[in-house]
Amino acid sequence: MKHGIVNTPKTVLTALALVLGISLQATAQSDALAYVNTREEKASRTASTAPEEANFMAQRGCKLEVTQEGTEDLRFLVQIVNPHQDKLVLLIKDANNNTLHKEVLDGRARFLGRFNMDRLEDGAYTFEIRNGRNKLERSVDIKTQLQVNRVVSVE
Repeated sequence: MKHGIVNTPKTVLTALALVLGISLQATAQSDALAYVNTREEKASRTASTAPEEANFMAQRGCKLEVTQEGTEDLRFLVQIVNPHQDKLVLLIKDANNNTLHKEVLDGRARFLGRFNMDRLEDGAYTFEIRNGRNKLERSVDIKTQLQVNRVVSVE
């Protein structure tokens, strides 16, 4: 008996599912949150911030600032000051604590990054920097506001 590829329905469906899965993964990865823009712009509004915790990172002078670029866009400027040049990890998480973006910052004294969140659904998102168990967080809430205008005409 020769061994060969047999086109059974199960084999065809498995191959189709594999191709579909790979294409969906490639599509999901193409919508990156981070983007590079060498031109610095003034941020118009600061994202909601929690009071800084008196933890190890704050004591070492680490700062995390998240500001919105413009009033219409969901693009955010993230600035991190790391005076002791510790190894940090930058994370962006959703309300369910799913990590949407992870970036290792190897000993940089200052980090400046821009993140496009236009394609994210409404909800609460957290920018977080970590140094082991220590962390600093800033929260961003994305909400769509719909305005209904009712028009009345009397004849």
